[in-house]
Amino acid sequence: MANKEKIDYLLLDLKELETLIAGMRDAEVYPVSFFSQTFNLTHKVLNDLHSLETAQIEVLRKQMEAHQALIQSLPNPVAAPMPVPEVAEIQEEPVKGMIVEQPEVIIKEKEIVQPEKIVEPEKIVEPEKPVEATRKPVTAEKQGVFLNDLLEKKNLSDFRKAFSLNDRFRFRRELFGGDEERMYKAVTDLNDIHSYEESIAYLNNELKWNVEDEAVADFIKLLEKRFL
Repeated sequence: MANKEKIDYLLLDLKELETLIAGMRDAEVYPVSFFSQTFNLTHKVLNDLHSLETAQIEVLRKQMEAHQALIQSLPNPVAAPMPVPEVAEIQEEPVKGMIVEQPEVIIKEKEIVQPEKIVEPEKIVEPEKPVEATRKPVTAEKQGVFLNDLLEKKNLSDFRKAFSLNDRFRFRRELFGGDEERMYKAVTDLNDIHSYEESIAYLNNELKWNVEDEAVADFIKLLEKRFL
């Protein structure tokens, strides 16, 4: 059977399957025969497609075999070597009556270059700087350190002035929940206490802080410096 006839039978089966399914479009209950007929038609369509595929593969196989046999039957051409043309040597002969000028060779005498005298730059001796001028007076340094200690102790004696600007923002945010009045009251109360033990008791009883907290530890360090 030719491929054209197989395609025609396949189209008829598909048309019949379409008509059968379209007839059940508005039905609420499908009869048992509907399923058996559709299964049979579907199986038949699959068989027809498989038959077409098998026939097509066989045709392609035969074409490949014929093409391979044709290639093997062709003679294998041998490439002939290309002839190399002979190049005749051409010798130029001087023409009679022509004057051939020889290149003039000029030999110059070697110039004797005398070495130039190397003049060494004069060394500039800088005057030594007096050692005493670079030294700072020892008494001034000691006085500066002593003055810084006095200022720091003065600031820590008034606990309200012991905090930097960053300390104030940090402690107010982390220890007092952002409440400025609460922080001011606690610092004022601690400033009125004159012993380290009473200050720690105030922190435990009034503020109830966790001593292991990093911000609390930094706050206590400033409090310790006040009583050193």
